[in-house]
Amino acid sequence: MKDTRYLILSVMSVLIFATWAGPALGEQPDCFTSSLHHTGEGMRYWYEAEDGFMAITGTPYNELGCKGCHVQGCNTCHLDQTKEGSVYSNEKARSSKTCLKCHAREKATIKYDEMVECPGVHAKAFMTCMDCHSKEEVHGDGHRYRSMRQAGAMDTACSNCHTADSDAYPPVPDTKSHTIHKDELACNACHVQNTMACYNCHFGVLAETKSKPKSFTTKVKDFLLLVKYRGKVTSGTMQTLVGKNNEPFITYVPYFTHSVMSEGRKCEACHATEAATILAASKTFTAAEFKNGKLEFYKGVIPLVPGLLDWPFLEKKDGRWVPFEPAQRPLIQLGVYAEPFTHDELKKLETAHVYKR
Repeated sequence: MKDTRYLILSVMSVLIFATWAGPALGEQPDCFTSSLHHTGEGMRYWYEAEDGFMAITGTPYNELGCKGCHVQGCNTCHLDQTKEGSVYSNEKARSSKTCLKCHAREKATIKYDEMVECPGVHAKAFMTCMDCHSKEEVHGDGHRYRSMRQAGAMDTACSNCHTADSDAYPPVPDTKSHTIHKDELACNACHVQNTMACYNCHFGVLAETKSKPKSFTTKVKDFLLLVKYRGKVTSGTMQTLVGKNNEPFITYVPYFTHSVMSEGRKCEACHATEAATILAASKTFTAAEFKNGKLEFYKGVIPLVPGLLDWPFLEKKDGRWVPFEPAQRPLIQLGVYAEPFTHDELKKLETAHVYKR
């Protein structure tokens, strides 16, 4: 039982919704107590789903010690320490630094983009999280949602700013690519640079070491995973996990890395690629390989076909991470309402399309 508390380190990444708790001060507004920031319901819902990670761990969500990861009250974001003492500050709450204390994957994305000198357009413009996200998303709207991707939970969208009559932001151009794709693709599918994925979280090693070793996971941004969400193609991410007895688990979800480029992908980035051709032929596509002691990932766009994507799993032996062949097929979860590509859609991707943008 004691070991299960360390599982939350992995589960937070899987469910793509991590928060940090601060001390509560007085009663909180009713809408906030039902918000996802406070309840962390998205974490519980996908973890305990029939195809969730609990099917491998056998440990209910309420025994994971996750309550410390929820935002307990206003203090977490609003309480600021000044020379005069503690004060409530909207400025602190609106600061991206406050958001990034909890949203570690976004923080990792920013650091990576800075390292490769390829920041997103919003980062270049010094925009903050709250320039796009609303207070209703943060505080809640009085409804108890089971996931951040459930209809109504979030109202942030590219089209909120990029409108035809906007003077502050460039409108969506009337290009041929936009005309052809119409409403079949979300903006993210072409304008998100790549996937931020955590790879090979091993529950057994976590339980043994009581910590998260530096070599425990690998953060990956070499490829872009495309998934479908509400019928539209959009950007996504994935994570592989390994149970205490080396049980393999993979979760695929729609995900927005916030690493955005102004010009969308060229046709050849998605059409007639190695990945598209192999998957359209209903063959297994090797998305990553373990070579010379390192993981090497496919560089490019990978459309989601859950049963045909091959990812290696690692275990720790003699102080080193090495690949192993699981004794069973991975349990695969399409989390946060992710949908796979159909065979007809893969056939479209298999065909080369070249036209002026």
